[in-house]
Amino acid sequence: MKRSAMVLSVFLSGLAACSQPPPEPPAFEIPDEIVPDWVNTVDPDTIFSAQSGCQLAVGGGVRVLQVLEGTAAHGALRAGDVITSVDGAAVSSREMLLRELADRLVGSGVTIGGDRLGEPFSVNLVLTPVSSEPDRAVLGVIPETKLAVEPPSGLPAEPGGADPFSRPVILDGRIYLHGPLAASWSPYPGVPADQMAALGPDLYAAAADPLSLVKVGGGGSISIDPGPVVLDRPGGRFEVMVSGFEAALTSVGDLVLAAGEVSTGTGGGVYALIAVDPAERSVAWIRVLGLSRDDLPLAAVQGYRSPSGGRALITLVERGPDGNARPGVWSYYLIDEQGEGVVGPPGVEDFYRNSGVNGWYDEQSILYLADFEIPQIILWDIETGEHTPLRPVDSEATADLSTVSPVGDGRHVVQIREREVSLIDVELPEPARPISRGCRHEPVGGTPVG
Repeated sequence: MKRSAMVLSVFLSGLAACSQPPPEPPAFEIPDEIVPDWVNTVDPDTIFSAQSGCQLAVGGGVRVLQVLEGTAAHGALRAGDVITSVDGAAVSSREMLLRELADRLVGSGVTIGGDRLGEPFSVNLVLTPVSSEPDRAVLGVIPETKLAVEPPSGLPAEPGGADPFSRPVILDGRIYLHGPLAASWSPYPGVPADQMAALGPDLYAAAADPLSLVKVGGGGSISIDPGPVVLDRPGGRFEVMVSGFEAALTSVGDLVLAAGEVSTGTGGGVYALIAVDPAERSVAWIRVLGLSRDDLPLAAVQGYRSPSGGRALITLVERGPDGNARPGVWSYYLIDEQGEGVVGPPGVEDFYRNSGVNGWYDEQSILYLADFEIPQIILWDIETGEHTPLRPVDSEATADLSTVSPVGDGRHVVQIREREVSLIDVELPEPARPISRGCRHEPVGGTPVG
């Protein structure tokens, strides 16, 4: 592992200033003996109680384990301090603290707020430059996430910290918004549907009769104008009408993507991907999915929104004459908000044996599980078509492994076992942090919210 990657997991960094910075403290040399990879790994047995029932690990701030001599934090922060904010922005986990400080300039001043021996405190610091890496600065502490355990009934109404990778999950039949990096949870109103699509903070299900989107948790039904929509095809232009929705799959930009059927007015329906604008209550565009190489109709069954929201990956299956999907046959539709895309991004022909993708690892790569004697987490670069084994699933987790769900930041995944869920840092050998125990944990479409 590169030294820079190891340092990042401990020291809270800033970036280079592009103009003259304010006066800086003396440059700091990172001690060679510090091995940050082993900081903040938490054994679930040390925090979860032996009692039965659903238990959730909730972030309560960032505990300072050590303050490094030679940095501005030395003398201002103390071991045992719990950092809860940076410049007024709440932080509930080590990962959120790293994110808040990642874009700070060398020499930048920051205000750190938190709790010290049960009393609130606030200090102003200037990030300390690193002498061996002039483009970086550090806060100068070795941190860990302070975790508490709560049952779902004990959660606050609002999340404990902002997390751009928050996502809806279903725990024991109820919907929650979970921030895997912030270790935050908040109940989401409403009863989960069989399939839901996240768009911003809202969840949508699709209804066929009448043609509508249903906002989960309130807001009622949004009737949708079925068209007609004009399609430009090689044989000319023609109109199609939406004849029915099957399911809301995911979203792209400000549109909800639904699987459904359309008709041309000459009888019979064909499977299509339908982009719906909830604000306008209209169909933005339709993409007829056509036939597979075996002349069977293709249908959309799952969807995954990219971390930026600018693209979506749609899972396609072949439908037999009975309308059922053919098992083990998969293709994909990579598409943007304007409806421009391609069926079968590079690499599909050489796809490893698997049961479909699990979501976006980062803006360019998809993550999925493949079974080579033991499950392996595989990265699929959708631009080049390359498939790269990322890491095997831990042997202890193999027996009751349900799935893995990428966070979308290009470093973390959520490993979901039958009754235990953990956050995995792919650069570390052990699970970084427990998420839940004793809960039925089901991600909703692998789709980040926000």
